[in-house]
Amino acid sequence: MFWLVLRGCVLMVLCGQMTLATAKTVVNVGIYPNEPKIFLDEKGQPDGFFPQLLKRIAEQEDWTLNYHSCEWENCLRQLQQGEIDLMPDVAYSVQRARLFPLSKEVVLSSWSAVYVREGVHLPSVKELQGKSLAVVKGSIQYRALAEKLEKLGVQATFHEVSNFNEVFRLIRVGWVDAGLVNTYFGRRHADEFGLEPTPILVKPSLLMFAAAPGKEKLLDVLDTHVRQWKNDPRSFYYRAMHDWFSPTEEAQRIPTWIQWLLGLAGIAALALLALVFLFRALVQRKTLELEEKARSLEHLANHDLLTGLPNRKLFFDRLKQALRRVSRSGELLAVLYIDLDQFKQINDSFGHGVGDEVLKEVTRRLRTAVREQDTIARLGGDEFAVVMETLKEPESTMHCVKRLREALREPLIVQQVQFNINISIGISIYPQDGHDAHTLLRNADTAMFKAKEAGRSTFQYYVEEMTRTAIERSKMEADMRKALRENQFTVCYQPQICLNTGRVVGFEALARWHHPEHGQIPPSQFIPLAEDTGLILPLGEWVLRTACRQFAQWRKEGMDTGLVSVNISALQLRGYGLLDVVRDVVRKTGFETRWLELELTESFIMSHTQQAISVMTELRGLGVSLAVDDFGTGYSSLAYLKQLPLSKLKIDRSFIMGVPADENDVAIVRAIIALGKTLNLQIIAEGVESKEQEEMLRREHCDQAQGYYYARALEAEEAREFLRVAGQGAGLV
Repeated sequence: MFWLVLRGCVLMVLCGQMTLATAKTVVNVGIYPNEPKIFLDEKGQPDGFFPQLLKRIAEQEDWTLNYHSCEWENCLRQLQQGEIDLMPDVAYSVQRARLFPLSKEVVLSSWSAVYVREGVHLPSVKELQGKSLAVVKGSIQYRALAEKLEKLGVQATFHEVSNFNEVFRLIRVGWVDAGLVNTYFGRRHADEFGLEPTPILVKPSLLMFAAAPGKEKLLDVLDTHVRQWKNDPRSFYYRAMHDWFSPTEEAQRIPTWIQWLLGLAGIAALALLALVFLFRALVQRKTLELEEKARSLEHLANHDLLTGLPNRKLFFDRLKQALRRVSRSGELLAVLYIDLDQFKQINDSFGHGVGDEVLKEVTRRLRTAVREQDTIARLGGDEFAVVMETLKEPESTMHCVKRLREALREPLIVQQVQFNINISIGISIYPQDGHDAHTLLRNADTAMFKAKEAGRSTFQYYVEEMTRTAIERSKMEADMRKALRENQFTVCYQPQICLNTGRVVGFEALARWHHPEHGQIPPSQFIPLAEDTGLILPLGEWVLRTACRQFAQWRKEGMDTGLVSVNISALQLRGYGLLDVVRDVVRKTGFETRWLELELTESFIMSHTQQAISVMTELRGLGVSLAVDDFGTGYSSLAYLKQLPLSKLKIDRSFIMGVPADENDVAIVRAIIALGKTLNLQIIAEGVESKEQEEMLRREHCDQAQGYYYARALEAEEAREFLRVAGQGAGLV
């Protein structure tokens, strides 16, 4: 009996071990189209360099691979959420290293290049100015190129797509001027799309495997195999590299006559090598030339290429040396931070070529205005700096300030165009405003911005209060970022009234910020800061989505809401991202574009006419109404106004405040209304606060009005009640 029991136990243990031995590890792998590294073949099977590596590892580790096809960004989202276990061909970035575990071994490095249609000449990055480029959304190459263009001040329009095939398709059909893809894909497919590479390259990405959180053990196994393969030149890894990334066999096969020719060339090379020893003098001469080139490179590394002035690096070196000298002598030192006023308008209107010529002439004049012992440098863009030593008192800087301003008093003539250049100057003094180079330059920069706020074309000495203001501004920026994350913002709605019928014809959506510590923050404080820091982009998109979602709900309830008017910033109109946002809102909320009106500032439209017309025309094509906000405060060209696809002019509140008592304001309002009627535009007046103002506007045939006379900006529920009282509540549409 004992032996029977023992035999049964042994059989149970063996069966358990066999079950464990036959259980395979299932690995869910994301796959997206990126030939030749990873893709699905014509039969829908995974193929490419990375799938071949994974197949070999799976065979050795007894894994079962389940591939899940997805677009690039969707693959990353599924990986982050654990819906897939593994993602090949992931380029390293600091942000991704925080989101996913990454393999320690780099599998490939991948350069990227800009491709164009055959015959198109695009020799350098600066030639991308004003061009449109197709890029893969969320890719490392896209981010690297965008940062490179931003540093160089080159403005290009990016069209985001889901994969490299889409990039090449958009170039071929002429939708974009160029596109960015990795060179592996480009070499494989450029000919079939009729494209060719340009000399514009983007630094190589380090490609590796990424795993879902909790799947790090998969990466350990992959690292072990890749490390072993890379250490063996005859391994499967190098054979796969050869199969996917080397030229085709036809290209590798060398004709016999070429082989003979190469053999003869080898013999000739050996003969030439023997002659090297006879040309020692030539080598010495070449060495001298290289030394001269090294000195030239040293000069280039420390000087601005355009103007020849010391650059930021050399400026700091000289400033630090000067500080050591004055610290011993007990004398004063001054740093002057100089910025050209409105220089960006020259680049935007006449192009960077003219802008560069203007900078050269400005440099020539500024050089004549400083003392021989002083240092003048170009810090970048339209910013210059001067170091003044051996000063007895702070007021001694005024002599230099006067000479600098006098040097630019006469207009500049560039390509037969006259330019009047003004400068704003900030001044910091050692030792009272700082004891090190960085502090002195920062404080001079702060004073320069104070000079710009004071009206430009002036100068300001640094005072400590400026730093406190900058700190408060920085704190408000941090608070605003937190407010966006924590939903501290709300959208309020101010009614717009038809002056003929008294009915509500729409609402203006306005952002309001209730700070948990400071209460309500006025829009006049946080909107300019949002514009300066770029936070207006997420804030503006959030307001647009929130307002459209609310109006879609009201319309679904049968409320007669009229239009919702949303303010759009200049940053939102650069590029075509706003069009994608509007389409996305319509798709997700059931909102109809005929209910939407976008308000654009007059000053932006006039300074970006061609781009504005393009974006505005596409918006009108979607059915969106367009209005010019704060009309009368800018410098509109009537020739441009009649070209724009506008539907409404909004008279700025500064003109309404004075009517009907101020005859000048009345005349201005009457002229704006007459202009709008001539152009077949509706007219709305903002800031109406009295019955007298309403009656005057009605007499002048103004169409609509809004202001405290009717209602302040209302919370959503208050706006609902306002419509109900006005007889336009639920069930009326």
